[in-house]
Amino acid sequence: MNKINNSLFKFIKRKKINIAPTTHINSMQLFWKRFFTKKINIFSLILFLIILVIILIGLLFIKNSSIKPLSDSWYTNDLPSMYNKIIKRSFEKGEQLNFIRRMAEISKQNANLNGTKPIFEILYDSAFDSGGNLTTTTDIVTLYYNPYDLIKAINLYTDQKIHFNDLILGSNSRGIDIYSRIFISIAISLTIIITSIFINIFIGFSLGALFALNSHKWYAKIIDSISTIINSLPEIIWIFILCIFMGTKWWSILIIFSLISWTSFYEISKNEILELNKSDFIIALKSIGLNKFQISYYHLFKRVLPSHLILLTEKLNNGILIISSLVFLEFINESNNINIGVILKEAINSMQTNSLYLVVTSIIIIWFTISLKLFSNSLANTYNPKI
Repeated sequence: MNKINNSLFKFIKRKKINIAPTTHINSMQLFWKRFFTKKINIFSLILFLIILVIILIGLLFIKNSSIKPLSDSWYTNDLPSMYNKIIKRSFEKGEQLNFIRRMAEISKQNANLNGTKPIFEILYDSAFDSGGNLTTTTDIVTLYYNPYDLIKAINLYTDQKIHFNDLILGSNSRGIDIYSRIFISIAISLTIIITSIFINIFIGFSLGALFALNSHKWYAKIIDSISTIINSLPEIIWIFILCIFMGTKWWSILIIFSLISWTSFYEISKNEILELNKSDFIIALKSIGLNKFQISYYHLFKRVLPSHLILLTEKLNNGILIISSLVFLEFINESNNINIGVILKEAINSMQTNSLYLVVTSIIIIWFTISLKLFSNSLANTYNPKI
């Protein structure tokens, strides 16, 4: 009889399996994880954060008022940038021209006595430097000089004192600091527009969900009729009409945008929720005991949000256009009512004397708009990769 090999009946040894502990990732963490997997999303976020930081830092360095002149004197009007202080200015023969020449002469005399360089000097005088005595009889005289040095001479050699902080971009025709006007105007305008957009998103989604989930109710028809009436005219026309009656203060513009600009978000919310209403999605939510409020704000809002984010940039651009139009069409003509339109109009008018005004304003507005467009598209694509 053959001997049985006992090794064939041995039990298999159990292998130790190291199971890593599972970590729970909530929906917000999953969203940002998906967001940072694409380089274009990271680029759009960095670009948007940079312009936000620039605006915030710019606001921190404001030293002068954005609505009050630097002084009561005309010598602080149309001051150039501190990076290019020499200006060309024409004068009629009279007291102003004589005063500037007298300051240059006094400064020259004191410099000769002290053996130093003059505090203020006229670099070019068309009455003497072009054609000698032949030009002294002309009515208009052109001077090249440094207005900042002129103010130093005024403070030193006269009883008049003109004190103000350094002007990075100069001053406008009324002697107001351009740097302060740019950053405060942009900050106020963007705050008004963005605040109104978020209010419009809330109103538009709420009314859209109310209609889609209660389309058979009488109030749903009223809501849809109001939206149809508002959409019968361009948004800009409604805003112009309401501005005539409500004024153009910042709070008036915010209220007007909130009353008119919600219809686009309403139409998107209504159409998308009506499509979802045909599926088993909402039926499943109702079957677990959720009411319409919970369905709308806990579940449907996430589904509609990507479309709202894409529309957000368009509404921002429209807001800038509308506010600027209020200024160029002279609905807003108060000098103290500062916004993007006011500084754009000022910058265009001062293009010949201070081109930096328009350049800086345009760069900030364009950069902010483009970066917001890229960022909102990245958020929308991350919420819904199919978009």
